[in-house]
Amino acid sequence: MAIEKKKLIFYEWLVFIAYGFFILMGLTWFIMSYMSGGQFNYQAFIVIALFVVQAYYKHKLANLIIGVLCLALSIFMLLQSLLIGKHGGFDALAVGMTSMSIFSIIMSMILMFSYTKLSFKDQ
Repeated sequence: MAIEKKKLIFYEWLVFIAYGFFILMGLTWFIMSYMSGGQFNYQAFIVIALFVVQAYYKHKLANLIIGVLCLALSIFMLLQSLLIGKHGGFDALAVGMTSMSIFSIIMSMILMFSYTKLSFKDQ
């Protein structure tokens, strides 16, 4: 029983790492678009707000929905980066985008599987 509890605690940490990854990705997107264009990026702000609220409330069903959406977008981003690498060669940008896409797919899967693995309180 104690081993299973340690796995759940470890998996909770993985979920918080996934939240942090998506929050940092949204912050990077927001700052880069603001610095390059000087405009407020509403999409990046929504991503940041969504994951901050989710990290606070920790709702399992919302984790599943967000995980599925992020997985679909991450797969699309991976295919885009592979297409860029195929036509333009795998330079540093294509390799960075491909590795970030793969890591984003892993983080999305952690959020999806948290629906079955974790039992958050007050739900």
